[in-house]
Amino acid sequence: MKNRIYILAASFLILIVSCREMYKPAILSSSDTYMVVEGVLNVNGPTSITLSRTTALESSEFKGEPNAEVIVEGKDNISRSLLPTGDGIYSAVNLGLTLNNEYRLRIRTNSGKEYLSDYVTARATPSIDSVTWRQEGGGLQLFVNTHDATNNTRYYRWDYAETWEVWSYYIAGWIYIKDSNMVRRILPAEDASVGWKYDSSKSILLGSSASLASDIIFRLPVNFIETGSEKLGVRYSILVKQYSLDKAGYAFYELMKKNTESIGTIFDPQPSEVKGNIHCISDPGEQVIGYISASTVAEKRIFITNQELVSWRYRQDCPSREVANDPDSIKLAFQGSLLPWDIKYSVSRPGEISHFISSFARCVDVTRKGASLIKPSYW
Repeated sequence: MKNRIYILAASFLILIVSCREMYKPAILSSSDTYMVVEGVLNVNGPTSITLSRTTALESSEFKGEPNAEVIVEGKDNISRSLLPTGDGIYSAVNLGLTLNNEYRLRIRTNSGKEYLSDYVTARATPSIDSVTWRQEGGGLQLFVNTHDATNNTRYYRWDYAETWEVWSYYIAGWIYIKDSNMVRRILPAEDASVGWKYDSSKSILLGSSASLASDIIFRLPVNFIETGSEKLGVRYSILVKQYSLDKAGYAFYELMKKNTESIGTIFDPQPSEVKGNIHCISDPGEQVIGYISASTVAEKRIFITNQELVSWRYRQDCPSREVANDPDSIKLAFQGSLLPWDIKYSVSRPGEISHFISSFARCVDVTRKGASLIKPSYW
């Protein structure tokens, strides 16, 4: 009996392997592109709406929609324009919206197409009670806590922006000047040992208290940082933004989350058609992706220092190398992957530099690993 099972299993595997063929979905060759509209009409601050076009599945290119006319219209007869700021982003400092009034977004593209969202009610977003964190075995988990005492919100969405301070492994006392192929003492204004890096949320973060008696969101996970990450090597900050949604908006984002984050195995839910509240009125058959909501925006920023954590070490591979003080050696090393940070004097000729002590550029200059030297205003 056991042998029969093995034979049947082997035959089944052979059948699967022999029937495999390359499948090329038709969408890869489609020339159609669809409008994507992202953003929230902010009642109490700056508003940014991003317009872009879908691209082929094999492309990672972002294709912003340029030169469009973007207008916010209200049932209270207001009309506010959002101005282009580049890369498909259209912004306004303050739209002057009023809570509980209804607003919609009108878009006219450079090609003559016109898009219009449904009217949505401007909603109040409750304050964020706290952003907390807990160090776990695999890293650090961040949570958000909020509540609405009036029980009117029920549906929430969040996003976040991260900032973290980075230090170079070595503090350089010397700097390489490429134009003259020479090394000299560094000036204070040239110091690149401290910098700041940035990132933002990539997933859709949702929460609902619709099934609860009270409108409370407790310890909803918003971000996870793996143990040893550079982000917590010195000092880290996260700014969490909270938005209230209506039920239809929550359903849209929930479907978007399932379609984009839960696909990859045969056990995951199958993709569903995503329909938002934006329509092409010049071509009703055209699909548009996006959901416009209107609300106040609640924010909370916290800071975490490395000293607050238990055994959190950001390790860097930064071996020290000696480079002979001659033009050819200097050019080969410092126009390659190394930078100087210290010097070594000659034993036989006191006062003369015999070697420059160097390491990988990313270990000496934080800009070589993507950091900015401009200190954020909130730091």
